[in-house]
Amino acid sequence: MTLFPPLFADEATGMSPKPVDLFSIGGFPVNNSMIAETIACIAVIVVIQIAMRKPQLVPSGMQNFIEWLVELLSNFIESLAGRKTMERGFWYFGSLFVFILAENLLALFPGTGTVGYGHGTNIWNFEVTHPFLRGANANVNATAAYTAIFFFMYFYWCWREAGIRGSLFHVFGSKAKFANKAVDILFIIIFFVVGWIEVFSILIIRPIAFTFRLFGNIYGGEYLLDSMYKLAPNFAFIILVPFYFYELLVAFVQTFVIFALTAAFTGIITNAGDHASEESGAH
Repeated sequence: MTLFPPLFADEATGMSPKPVDLFSIGGFPVNNSMIAETIACIAVIVVIQIAMRKPQLVPSGMQNFIEWLVELLSNFIESLAGRKTMERGFWYFGSLFVFILAENLLALFPGTGTVGYGHGTNIWNFEVTHPFLRGANANVNATAAYTAIFFFMYFYWCWREAGIRGSLFHVFGSKAKFANKAVDILFIIIFFVVGWIEVFSILIIRPIAFTFRLFGNIYGGEYLLDSMYKLAPNFAFIILVPFYFYELLVAFVQTFVIFALTAAFTGIITNAGDHASEESGAH
């Protein structure tokens, strides 16, 4: 018994946004998105282990690439979230980037979504209803999990760097000072009201946006490829080529967007403390 409908529905409905349960372990259903996530995670671990199994003082080959990527990501995080947050949170931001990219690329790997079991009389009219693999980020449960983990870490880093008082002041406090007391009070009231809008954005809007941004782009890409394939299966090897390279670009862009947004949102509060320290040292 499966909890979700087949990945490939009929021609009218197209590709289902839900993954397919393939089997269960102790009553716990395992779907094709979970298998893809596991493969992506193992692939990342294996590549890093191979690249760093014999680290050299002067890196070359895969070690050189891994160190270049680490330096690139750490510098980018530091520019957005500050050095302290980068040092404390690189393990999260770096892993998020690499893991999401690996999942996005695996979703475009030949056989993902097309190899599995289904129904049909021969190879020409066989329809895969239960593919063994599905793009992990085309599963809204996965992107919702990323979002939940990120916002837990976001509050932790903000409160650790700026403190609860500093974080609340950043949201509700007036950023302007005027000689005229009446104008100053007016701006305090304005910033306080705007602060509640920011709270609504942080607690409601941003989690929803983070969850569905990645899911929508990856699922939309898979739906597009599936639709183009069904349009002319015999000529799919020609028709799908430009769409495939477009989705390859989307895989990299969406990975960077999620990575940059998580670092930028965190840095809005945590980086303020670093700037304040720099200004104070300059004075």
